[in-house]
Amino acid sequence: MKFNEIKKILNLLKKKLNQNGKILIFTLDTNKNEIPTFKKMRQKLNKSLIRDMKIQKIIKKLYPHVIKKKFIYKVKIKKKNYIEMIKRRYISVLIPLKEKQIIQGIEEIQSKHRSMLRFKDKLICTIL
Repeated sequence: MKFNEIKKILNLLKKKLNQNGKILIFTLDTNKNEIPTFKKMRQKLNKSLIRDMKIQKIIKKLYPHVIKKKFIYKVKIKKKNYIEMIKRRYISVLIPLKEKQIIQGIEEIQSKHRSMLRFKDKLICTIL
């Protein structure tokens, strides 16, 4: 989706809301994200985070009085379960990857991490 389309959609959504309605936009925190990744996933994630920063700037320009809240969730997940999430492409940056890239990434995760993964999942909620 192009940035002009995002502006149009936000304006349309805002117009359609009830007077006291709110739009909540959740994104990963672009600073020091800790999600366990493999090389190709990290590249896609970084590209996505840069795009999210640009979108956040657009939102700030359109709606200077937005409210931002940060959430940090301490995640503890078995490596086996996380790998299953990767296989099923639960994380959106994995969707365009080829099956071979996913398999290589899983091998990288297998060798790089312990049986239990612990990390902080950092989110930003923008409220319009």
